[in-house]
Amino acid sequence: MLLQEYDFYLADSDAARSIHYNLRYQVYCLREKFENPASHPNFLEQDKYDELAAHFIVRSRLTREWLGAMRLIVAPVQKLPVSKISSLDPTSFTGVTRKRAAEASRLCTLMPTTPRSNFAPSPPKLRKPQVSPQGLVSHALQTSWMAIGLIRAARQYCLKHDILYCFFFINDPLARMLRRLGMEIEPVGSPCLHRGWRRPYIHNVKTGYQAMSTRSPELYKVFSRLTAYSRFSKWENTAEALPLAASGGDHQPVIRSSNLTQTHQKPADQSRTGHERPLLRAPAAPSF
Repeated sequence: MLLQEYDFYLADSDAARSIHYNLRYQVYCLREKFENPASHPNFLEQDKYDELAAHFIVRSRLTREWLGAMRLIVAPVQKLPVSKISSLDPTSFTGVTRKRAAEASRLCTLMPTTPRSNFAPSPPKLRKPQVSPQGLVSHALQTSWMAIGLIRAARQYCLKHDILYCFFFINDPLARMLRRLGMEIEPVGSPCLHRGWRRPYIHNVKTGYQAMSTRSPELYKVFSRLTAYSRFSKWENTAEALPLAASGGDHQPVIRSSNLTQTHQKPADQSRTGHERPLLRAPAAPSF
């Protein structure tokens, strides 16, 4: 299961949130062009909802690169972005509107710049390799597993903080994938055009995984484990080994970008390239 190849962290320190915001900068500003890079001269893509959010980041165990991010905005339903961007149907979630809820947003993933085959053992000769000619596992497959791990981390965060409902504003292909895996999400509004066609969904984080036990039993076992993420702050200033939060296993040290400390400083000599240089490695594949 590819989910075991990633570590998931709650970005609960300035350094960790800088990683999170920079990943968003690479995807939302540089690759997808959803946001104007000039509005984020420090290479950190942020907005007003970040003050209400818990932030998550993903690192590859194989390449040690930071590859994914997602935030969980916690607020009353009427203050969530999905209420302002889409046309929610309140009759679809009666009784939730006055309660604190959450919205998963800014899901983004990158592909590692180092081929996975440089780290993984060569597959047996009689077995068909599940890698591309460049030595990378399918982009869509890796992206899907990172997204699933981030959703799992968000679910555990919600359970810990007594948040019962989570909204998703996603496209139909992603919604179908989640349903096939056994995650129960219900549409609560019509599709609308926002960075592509998307639809609002609601999910009960406590009871919305029952179908997973029969549709994806191995994944259900992973979702049932107590630890879905680690707090980044617990490890960033220590020399202790870092537990592999996603599914247990060996221990590895925390690895961060060597120039992360320059995050809030003025970029050096941008005139040489004529464009802004991101702090982390450049994206190599599409994301959701």
